[in-house]
Amino acid sequence: MPGFSRRPLAVFICCMFAGMQASHAASDSLRLAAPNGDANNAPLVDVPAAAVLLAANDTPVDLRVERKFNVLGKKRVPLVPGVGIEHPVDLKKDDNYPMFLVADSIEGRAGEVTEAEGNVELRKAGSLLFADKLTYRLLEDEVEATGNVRLLQEGTEVETPHLRMKLTEQIGFAEQADYHIVKDVASKFYRQHQTVVTVASSNAVSTGAPMMLNVPNSYGLPTTSPPRRPSEASGHAERTDFEGENQIQLTDATYSTCKPGQTDWYLRAAEMHLDYDREVADASHASLWFMGAPIFYSPVASFSLNRQRHSGFLNPYYSVSTRNGLDFTVPYYWAIAPNYEATLYPRYMAKRGFQVGGEVQYLDHNFRGTTRAEYLPNDELYGSRRYAYNIQHQHILGRGASAAVLWQGVSDDLYWEDMSSRLLQTSQTQLPKQLTLAYTPFSWLQTNMQLLRYQTLQPDPDNPIARPYFLEPQINIVGYKPNVLKTDLSLLGQYSRFTHPDKVSGDRFVLYPQVALPIVHPAFQITPKFGVHMTQYGLEQQAVGEPTSISRTLPVFTLDSTVVFERESRWLDSDYIQTLEPRLYYVNIPYKDQSKIPVFDAGLSDFNFAQIFAENRYSGLDRINDANQLTAAVTTRFLDANTGVERFKAMLGQRYYFKPQRVTIPGETARNADFSNLVAAVNGLVLPKTYADAAWEYNYKDGASERFSVGARFQPELGKVLSASYRYTRDPLTNQGTVDQIDIAGQWPLSAKWYAVGRYNYSLRDAQLLEAIAGVEYNAGCWALRVVGQRLEALSGTPNTSVFVQLELNDFASIGSNPLGLLRRSIPGYGKTNELPVSGSLLTTP
Repeated sequence: MPGFSRRPLAVFICCMFAGMQASHAASDSLRLAAPNGDANNAPLVDVPAAAVLLAANDTPVDLRVERKFNVLGKKRVPLVPGVGIEHPVDLKKDDNYPMFLVADSIEGRAGEVTEAEGNVELRKAGSLLFADKLTYRLLEDEVEATGNVRLLQEGTEVETPHLRMKLTEQIGFAEQADYHIVKDVASKFYRQHQTVVTVASSNAVSTGAPMMLNVPNSYGLPTTSPPRRPSEASGHAERTDFEGENQIQLTDATYSTCKPGQTDWYLRAAEMHLDYDREVADASHASLWFMGAPIFYSPVASFSLNRQRHSGFLNPYYSVSTRNGLDFTVPYYWAIAPNYEATLYPRYMAKRGFQVGGEVQYLDHNFRGTTRAEYLPNDELYGSRRYAYNIQHQHILGRGASAAVLWQGVSDDLYWEDMSSRLLQTSQTQLPKQLTLAYTPFSWLQTNMQLLRYQTLQPDPDNPIARPYFLEPQINIVGYKPNVLKTDLSLLGQYSRFTHPDKVSGDRFVLYPQVALPIVHPAFQITPKFGVHMTQYGLEQQAVGEPTSISRTLPVFTLDSTVVFERESRWLDSDYIQTLEPRLYYVNIPYKDQSKIPVFDAGLSDFNFAQIFAENRYSGLDRINDANQLTAAVTTRFLDANTGVERFKAMLGQRYYFKPQRVTIPGETARNADFSNLVAAVNGLVLPKTYADAAWEYNYKDGASERFSVGARFQPELGKVLSASYRYTRDPLTNQGTVDQIDIAGQWPLSAKWYAVGRYNYSLRDAQLLEAIAGVEYNAGCWALRVVGQRLEALSGTPNTSVFVQLELNDFASIGSNPLGLLRRSIPGYGKTNELPVSGSLLTTP
């Protein structure tokens, strides 16, 4: 045929013919790696247009077999004789790159059409196409392929007997196609949360939160996963229409997030449109099938791709409890705008009735907030209407000014116990209503004003809870100016108006200027500081004969010094730098009688390593302790020799008094010993993948422990974690134990797909179970089943038992009651089994 050339086993460059349009002028030559070279680094050889190139020694090269392709967009190609590609190549969509065609035989008409047959492979940046037979029309940039067609393009793989497509525009169709789409999505469950580094003693006053919940990432436990993970979708369609980049229309099709060939569940629809720009899919006559059985049908359906924001009904969830009976909720989500969203929570409780709830979240450059409200017109068990609300708003007003609102409340004292299964929430008895206005005119000066009231709940009449003072208002001024004539200047100013219906009320003015002279050296630091604490009270509702005006002025002197020693060491077959950090902290404050001053906001602070280096042992400003005391402490740390990250820390400290205590708060017994309780703390890695945290406060006078807590968490990998802890706390004012409990929790695989989860929290002081959780999880890869039971007895009245059953279809939907929030806040280190990172997955392959 005139104008055609034919040659077996040839590589033909179909986009390089003479006579191309001007827009293709940059591609008028073939650029190939030199034989035996590296395609990424070797010099390139220009071959004139319309030329052909034989493989080395005329040896057939079956690239279909020897080359492997990663559908996420990178391909790993072993060394191919005569071609020279041996390193991964990033396939990027760029029209400036040439197109390559490999086949057993190739025919072409310059500038018009190319036909290839037999083991056809078409390669263009961003696309790979395999077929038995292929026709390429140059001017239209269109290919038509038949026979064992396989297209791989930007995360999408399609297998079909017949394909016709414009490659650059990604417009075309395929018949009887099997598709597989892989997208890189955010791993929301494992996204990093702010970690607060604490010692064990800080949790000892809480009877709800597991002690080992918070382990800093720096200690080497697998507490986080890669921020992104692959999300898969696959299925079959009688016809697939490609409507441009990220737009796919499917006819008579199935959709599933299971791997190709796995049909545990799928969505079947007459028509389906996948929009990966908006991450939304629309379907008509859709039915959901699980294990070969239909479980849901809708004439019109819309769902989110990869769990992205999308308006519509969310997965319904339900639970069964002894307090509410069957508890069923069908949320509706409304994506109002990219920065506004709302969710409605219609809820039915068999024993109580119908409740409506809603949550609105909004975000802008200058403000953000969340509003949530719940309303039950008539609680059939309680006998009246019930409601709860929570309003949070933060606003940047500009020019250094900002405002915030925190306003919450409930209808009655038992609302949280009846309406929520959260242990921490059922313990919430003081609900703040707070308005704040802040102004920062300079970087060294901050001011704010707040109004603060509380709703105090009384869930247990036998143990009444005292209502705190209201602040109406409080004005604060805080200033800090470093390096002023080699000194650091600071200032605390405060005006507070305290109101209470049954107690002494009044105004309090505080002014506390301070000056410090830090002496800093790489090996040590010495900081003397001097201040004058001035306070003025104007009191109301005082008893007859008591003063209505009280003033207090106290000079305060502190001297803080620290020295750091270092040495090299080796522990657990690793190299470390060990530090030894002795610290001395001296405080001198003269005595002044404060017995006539009311206690508005003062309290006895916990004695721990944060308070031992504080100048005042009381919280608040109504009591300033008299002090002539020295705190001595020593800290040792093991720092990774390569990274400098802390792996282990131990601390020991005690305070020595040079005069007896005279200032007290009501109910406190004055100290007569010459030294304080001994405090000690240890935390860090004690064994591979094992983190331990312990704190101890020992009372020499009584020969008893005021506070003791110890815990350990073993976590070799995500989805495998065991933790155990014990905590004890004694009230120093009453010498009675307030907390004495054990807490055991864990998640562990029983087999390749089965996991067990559980928690046992028991109060030894009360001989009572606080909370018990037991459940199993089954991870089938593209779906997971969770069955979890919870027994909650840390409530007044009747204990509550709840059962959660959830079927989750990965990145698609879940059915039943969701226990993930319960498991995450109750089991330290809990991992979502169907999102665990897999070694050698698409994301982890180098």
